[in-house]
Amino acid sequence: MTSSGWHHLSFLGRLSPSARDAVLRLGLPKTVQRDEPLMRQGEPGTAVYVLVDGRVAVTRVVENGALSLLGIRHRGDLVGEMAVIDDGVRTATVTALDRSVVSVIPASSFLTCLKEHPEAMLALSAMTGDRLTLANIYRADAAAYAVEVRLARALLYQARRSLDREHGRLVVKLRQKQLAMLIGAQEGTVQKALRGSALRDLVLCGRGRVLLLDVPGLARLAEMEPPSELCP
Repeated sequence: MTSSGWHHLSFLGRLSPSARDAVLRLGLPKTVQRDEPLMRQGEPGTAVYVLVDGRVAVTRVVENGALSLLGIRHRGDLVGEMAVIDDGVRTATVTALDRSVVSVIPASSFLTCLKEHPEAMLALSAMTGDRLTLANIYRADAAAYAVEVRLARALLYQARRSLDREHGRLVVKLRQKQLAMLIGAQEGTVQKALRGSALRDLVLCGRGRVLLLDVPGLARLAEMEPPSELCP
């Protein structure tokens, strides 16, 4: 988290106060209820959305009709920018996971802002690069690790980005179906893995959430260093 209160990996968290204020002044606030679509795949890209509060899921229906979860976006993130930059249509559907507040910025205003504030363009490029890197990591993980390890890695990826806590412990607020989609596994396989011996003492599953009981232990299972943001 930055001193501004925005996560340092978010679009807004990468901006200086003046650039951040310039971006936020462009939009109008809109409240989106849980499970309400913010945009749909195939629609024209007429605006971008800055997530002021809440979380959204980015999903895409692929050619065979299957639904793919591309990622979770958090407070301070930007969504809908690719269709605006490419002057094309939405390549994914974005749906609120919580009651969320977004700032709706018209496409023309956003593009002008990028030209007038190179800092915003750099932040956009860095954000896009991070998303591509994480997508590649998930893809590589799916080919290299067993389900239990992939789950551990995915939980740490998500916790690092959200930093949500309940009862003093980090929590990942995703359903098991969503976790399964993130790591490319069947929901039943994920349910079994979360109850299995490898993860049993490391996490506690609840309704729509996974509490991280032992971050260092989870990192050992994940074969990765504990992210510094998650260490006390």
